[in-house]
Amino acid sequence: MNVALTIGAGVVGAAVGLGAGALSVALERVDRLREEEEEERREYEAETAQHAEEARSRGEQPEAAPAWEPESYGWTWLEWGLAPVLAAFGFGVFAGNQGLTWVSAVDLLWVAVFVHIIVVDIKHRLILDKVTYPAIAVALVLSAVVPGLSIVRALIGAGVLGGFFLLFHVVSRRGIGLGDAKLGALIGAITGLGFDSVSHLQAIDAMIAGVLLGGATALVLLITRRRHLTDPIPYGPFLCAGAALVLFQGLTLTPPSS
Repeated sequence: MNVALTIGAGVVGAAVGLGAGALSVALERVDRLREEEEEERREYEAETAQHAEEARSRGEQPEAAPAWEPESYGWTWLEWGLAPVLAAFGFGVFAGNQGLTWVSAVDLLWVAVFVHIIVVDIKHRLILDKVTYPAIAVALVLSAVVPGLSIVRALIGAGVLGGFFLLFHVVSRRGIGLGDAKLGALIGAITGLGFDSVSHLQAIDAMIAGVLLGGATALVLLITRRRHLTDPIPYGPFLCAGAALVLFQGLTLTPPSS
């Protein structure tokens, strides 16, 4: 491992992480997330007041409704702290392990995208279409030139992972969001999937790694009572981590076949 390259890439990664944080703050304003939450809060308070009034009219004592928990907006520790740290670590590890090559440059692009997705999903439990749709298009274009991939494998990966999480979204009654299904499609396009060889199942490997990481973390949070069964847990960060692990291990260098 080239120590100087690792440190230099880490510094660049920290700057990229700050950029990813700035993008998340900008998209909050563009998508009017604060305004949407205010509207949801007013609807929640009106519905709660109506239920309380109905209970009183029946001579019953209204049940105490949970207080609305507001989200944070603008620059928080996620943008100025977590994003630079994650990007610096990712850039340093990938560049130090792979060196500066065309493949490592593509991997660093996905590290930057994953950092942005992680920050937004932790903060708002959202995965924004403005990020996933263009990223999927870029992944499909790059699949034609990245060793170990092909447009066919990228399309199959996007379809299988996106379809799997979409089915899970329906079966679980929205226990997993549509944003996760779109993220699954992105990860499938990035890692690729081919059934001609066990060495071409990277999309499945990424999905399994992400699900295991998410399940283990959820179990720890439940055991430690940091979360309850009904509390939402963003799965985007774990899916991104699973994809990053597969990328770090390296896609097969077998010439892609269509």
